[in-house]
Amino acid sequence: MTDGVFAKLRRLGWESYAWLIYSLPYLYSAFDPRLAAFETASMLVAYVAFLALYVTGQLVRGPRILWIIVGLDLIAVVFAPRNPGAASFVIYGAALVAHGFAPKRAAVVLTAQVIISVAALAAVGMPYWYYGMLAVISTLIGAVTIQARARSVGDAKLRLAQAEVERLAKLAERERIARDLHDVLGHTLSVVVLKSELAQKLLTRDPVRAGEEMAEVERIARHGLAEVRQAITGYRSSGLAAEIEHVRETLVGAGIEATIEAGSVALAAAQETALSLALREATTNVIRHAGATRCHIRFYAQDGSVLMEVEDNGRGGEAPFGNGLTGMRERIQALGGVLRRETEHGTRLLIKLPI
Repeated sequence: MTDGVFAKLRRLGWESYAWLIYSLPYLYSAFDPRLAAFETASMLVAYVAFLALYVTGQLVRGPRILWIIVGLDLIAVVFAPRNPGAASFVIYGAALVAHGFAPKRAAVVLTAQVIISVAALAAVGMPYWYYGMLAVISTLIGAVTIQARARSVGDAKLRLAQAEVERLAKLAERERIARDLHDVLGHTLSVVVLKSELAQKLLTRDPVRAGEEMAEVERIARHGLAEVRQAITGYRSSGLAAEIEHVRETLVGAGIEATIEAGSVALAAAQETALSLALREATTNVIRHAGATRCHIRFYAQDGSVLMEVEDNGRGGEAPFGNGLTGMRERIQALGGVLRRETEHGTRLLIKLPI
């Protein structure tokens, strides 16, 4: 059980521990030489209690977080008259409200916490500027964490919805391929079986007729093979169009305005696959990393090449190529193409493949 707790603490990430830097003024004031030894000791004990409550608050979810917030506020009110740094404990409590409640209820709990804390600090004789400033900071920090939590939950729901859409799309595509192949091959193979059985029966009685039937079997088989190849070519040629529509829906679902210009360009199957994968990776980067509100995608032919542009109005930046962009560039280069990235105004990805 202890190992499980330590594992959870390790998974919190360094950011959760970095926020403890704002509690250092309290710790510094606890060693004020004007304080009596028992006062310093009691403040240190209270700081240990604060650490325990803070770490527990990072792990607990649901209404139980309310008891942790009450504990932090109580420590702040008790020690604020002798240690002004205790005000930070109220702010830590405000930041934890989002962990326990949905946004609307969290806003109510935050308001109640700020009002009760301010009233308690006024009752113990703290000046108005002290609890006034504390009320403003606590409200701002609490509101920011509530909004961030709501956005995080919304993003998680969006990812689940996208994953479900992709799963259903793949399932529907497999079923469509199965139906098409059945339609293409079912009749052909049935005729091949019948012709083969007939040729086998005629082999001893009428070898000439048997040879004709086997020649017919070969012709039918070749025709069936050609139909399968046409079907597969059709799947490949519709792959990029399907990916474009999927990308459009994904961008809109993420709250990004999507404009797409797709001209009619004849592509080889390998090129279409490479562009489809590149488009998926590029738009994934726009959604996850760019912080963009608009994305423009363009396909067109120029000077014997097909070009794909993906441009957003996000933060840009010269971040190094990750695994996705590196793999994309390698696939494009293997087909004799080039990939360029421009990040001066947002990010613009340009892919050029020879037709």
